[in-house]
Amino acid sequence: MQLQKAAAVNEDKPDRLSKLPKDVLLNILERVDTFDAIRTCILSKRMQNLPSMLSQIVLVLSTRDLIRMNGVVADVTDRILQTRAPEITIRMLKLRFILRLDDCLSIGKSVALSMATQKLDAAEFEISTQTVSEYCTKANMLYFAKQFNMFIGDCPDAFAGLTRLHLQNMRFREPDIHNILSTCKRLESLHLFQCDAGIHSVLQVEHVGLVELDITFALFRTIDLQYDTWSGFEIPLVLGFVPQLSKLNPIKKYTLDKTLVLRDLLANVPSISELHLDFGFFCGTPK
Repeated sequence: MQLQKAAAVNEDKPDRLSKLPKDVLLNILERVDTFDAIRTCILSKRMQNLPSMLSQIVLVLSTRDLIRMNGVVADVTDRILQTRAPEITIRMLKLRFILRLDDCLSIGKSVALSMATQKLDAAEFEISTQTVSEYCTKANMLYFAKQFNMFIGDCPDAFAGLTRLHLQNMRFREPDIHNILSTCKRLESLHLFQCDAGIHSVLQVEHVGLVELDITFALFRTIDLQYDTWSGFEIPLVLGFVPQLSKLNPIKKYTLDKTLVLRDLLANVPSISELHLDFGFFCGTPK
């Protein structure tokens, strides 16, 4: 009611912002979070249809805000995507939400429908849990993984179009992550925070489009990166602080003209004991 009154007042007193050309207004609105853009547009009748014309949709709230507004994220996502004109390309869709199944299914179905009817260049899900990482028990992690598996199982079309995925606080079965990668066909970036398949588990990663894999606080014994080819001539491997890594076997099947500087690659790997390099017709010089 207060917003409606404020809008009525604004109609009597036109502001300079609402008088700007539409393309300039959209450019301004896309520089802020989509929630802020909606709050701005609701105060002017002329601007109320602009959120459905945004090419970037970014709904990213803090974890504290999501606890009470997770349903709002689902509702706003559905409303914006349903009212969009199909000819307007979505350059970026970025959503952060808590793993509550009803909200997740609403978001997943809205995104899947949008992917089927509109052009979407990049889509990102950042999925958090109601229990913060430091208080997550094994039972919590198993439950969250089960909930996520139900989510991706019910909304495979939404995940098929994702380019970035962030997960946290989940303990999967070993086949689960393979299923995630095979479902997320367009995936380019996968971030796993306190996610694993149990103590001393093995993570096998094989995905033709994946260019970034970020794993933090996991109990994997082995991470097996399987790629038929490396795109370009750069070394697609960066090792952060991994004090327990003892074996590394990078393989490349065609000519590499980039010098591999081992002292840089292994600077944060104090426990390396076995290093096997197989670059086929290697033209560079490891040093």
